[in-house]
Amino acid sequence: MKKINIKKVLGSLLLMTVISFTAASCSDDDAKGTSDALSIESVSLTGYNVVNGENIPKDSITTTGSIGNMYIIRGNGFLNTQKIYFNEVEATFNPTLITNNIIFVQIPESVPFSNDNTSNKLRIVTLNGSVQYDFMIGQPGPRITSFDPVAGGEGTIVTIKGTLFDNLQAVRFDDIPATIISATTTEIKVEVPEGVVQSYIFVETTGGITRSAGQFGFKFIVYDEALAPGWWVGGWGGTQEFDNTEVVRRGTFAIKRTTDAWSGFQIGNGGATIDLANDYTAIKVSIQATTTGKVLLAINGNYDGGKTLDVVAGEWIDFTIPFSELGSPATLNEIVIQEFSGAGNVLYIDDLGLI
Repeated sequence: MKKINIKKVLGSLLLMTVISFTAASCSDDDAKGTSDALSIESVSLTGYNVVNGENIPKDSITTTGSIGNMYIIRGNGFLNTQKIYFNEVEATFNPTLITNNIIFVQIPESVPFSNDNTSNKLRIVTLNGSVQYDFMIGQPGPRITSFDPVAGGEGTIVTIKGTLFDNLQAVRFDDIPATIISATTTEIKVEVPEGVVQSYIFVETTGGITRSAGQFGFKFIVYDEALAPGWWVGGWGGTQEFDNTEVVRRGTFAIKRTTDAWSGFQIGNGGATIDLANDYTAIKVSIQATTTGKVLLAINGNYDGGKTLDVVAGEWIDFTIPFSELGSPATLNEIVIQEFSGAGNVLYIDDLGLI
């Protein structure tokens, strides 16, 4: 009888077992999809819409992303993802939010917005290779950090500082467009337009619109809806109402001064000393009349050094008078607006202050 080689039989059985196990493992991997070709099919913005009081997930396919937002990348072969890039800037991600077909990822703050100098691509690197996808990063909205000077009249050049002023579209003082003198990514120079008294500054780029935190306008307000605290009221030959609502330049109230011929509206500073020599350059005031005529604006009783102003019936006129044209007083003690046509009139006075 032929002898059976036990070692050879056992070796053959072992080899068959290894082959069967390897084949089964490959079949399992194919079933899981790890052999799918690496590809990106779409990118969607994640978030929620409120419908009848419920948060309903929204899934908006887009080819432009915004910094800081979370997106869903769909495709194939994403298992074993090693790196994700937006405009060649690496984004961090949570591996537990990745399957073979889906990646959840947030665009980091450090990613530059798309332009001619960026790749304008989304790129995914896995152990099996890499793939890229056309994807733009939209420009974020601009940010204003400061502006100087904080007040000024028509024609004053204001320097606005901030970030992301690229692709500048417009600058406004409230609703009044300003002439742009120059602009960079971090600085804009504009000319103050006619009609600005107090207003916010708006900067508009292709990335959005932003508003300054503070208002451009007076450094010291004498009258804006109400007379400044500590100021007294004098005058002669007429009456005044400080809460008139009939005719208003801005806001809710204006001063209504009913004048006789040559009568004067007079207010005075009863508080701390106002240093004109070092802190202020001009006085601003808006006046409308019921009859076209003239008024005299004088400081500290210096009528000979006062400024004659032309007022127009039914029309607000914004006046900016340098203190150099009012006798260059060192301090401000009182302001007089006198009827100077020799006839009665009704004057409306608003937005009175110093710049």
